[in-house]
Amino acid sequence: MSYLRKIEYTIVPEESFKILRNCSGCGCKAVFHNTNCFRVNANGNKIDVWLIYQCIKCKHTNNLTVYERRRPGSISRQEYEEYLSNSPELAFEYGTDSHFFTRNKAEVEWSSIKYIIKRQNGMLAEDNQLFHKGDLIIINNSYALKIRTDKVVSEILNLTRSRIRGLKESDVIIVREESQEHKIIIEIKGEIY
Repeated sequence: MSYLRKIEYTIVPEESFKILRNCSGCGCKAVFHNTNCFRVNANGNKIDVWLIYQCIKCKHTNNLTVYERRRPGSISRQEYEEYLSNSPELAFEYGTDSHFFTRNKAEVEWSSIKYIIKRQNGMLAEDNQLFHKGDLIIINNSYALKIRTDKVVSEILNLTRSRIRGLKESDVIIVREESQEHKIIIEIKGEIY
């Protein structure tokens, strides 16, 4: 089917992911946040780099491994300088990388993720975009945020979840997830407003 308009959105986290882990200071499972600080240890001919997370209650820290026992030549000089200067951009990059947390066996606290949905032209989802029959909407979730599909669709179409459910049941819209590519695709088959 050919579409009248193809509109793309991207889901972008507003802050680094928080993690859940046992805290030795609190004596229970607690939420840790990204401090945007790196710890670099150069010992002889090996370098270790960690991103420091901190308990939001008692301030105990937990280091997540960025590099372990690496040769100095395997890290670019610029990247090394960014670790030493606690680059907020680099800390955000690691703090929103799902693979980084998987490698560190860290449990991401998905329920408190703050995000925005941006349209390809830079507009935000809440900028009251009207959709019409024949529109194809593609939502990229390249950060692999665990957000309910119906919530995202509701935010973009600016309709309630129950209205979305009704439109899906009557085949006015078709919503499908491409989990391998981290995308949600919405096809508008009829008038929704």
